[in-house]
Amino acid sequence: MDTITQFWKWFQDNNKAYLFLHDVDEDLKEKLLNDFEEQLHNYCDQIYFQIGGDPNEDQELIITAEGDEKYFSQVEDLVRAAPKISGWKFIAFKPSIPGHFKSEWDDLELNTEDMWFLPLLNGKNSDLGITIYLKNYDLIKDNEILPTLLFEMLDTILGEKPFAHGIATR
Repeated sequence: MDTITQFWKWFQDNNKAYLFLHDVDEDLKEKLLNDFEEQLHNYCDQIYFQIGGDPNEDQELIITAEGDEKYFSQVEDLVRAAPKISGWKFIAFKPSIPGHFKSEWDDLELNTEDMWFLPLLNGKNSDLGITIYLKNYDLIKDNEILPTLLFEMLDTILGEKPFAHGIATR
């Protein structure tokens, strides 16, 4: 049995424990998430997951390569092979999230309502760049977490796959 089949067999046998993660105590939740990661990493140790959703709707299992294009095919192959399981929706790659949100990492919190984006066109080729303006930039510009948090937020705004294919860093 190949590792994709093994993963989905395990998930079919254990999926009910993951439907109600929001209702279990932290110790059990941590154990369940560690078990899930171990099973997923038996297939590919460079892909990850997010589980959640509205408790009154199907739960979402998002499989992600965390933007690493070398593992996009593993994400796509795994999600393509997903069986139909009641109560679940399987998604390849983190989707874009519309609307405003706040994101926090260590002592830095950013709010998309306090950000402005300016497209930068390159006359020599079709590349597009952006400048991000932040309210109170002078107060946070030296925070070492700032670039990482901005990239995480852009990943959330655009979605994992478009972000990975469309944004080059300098």
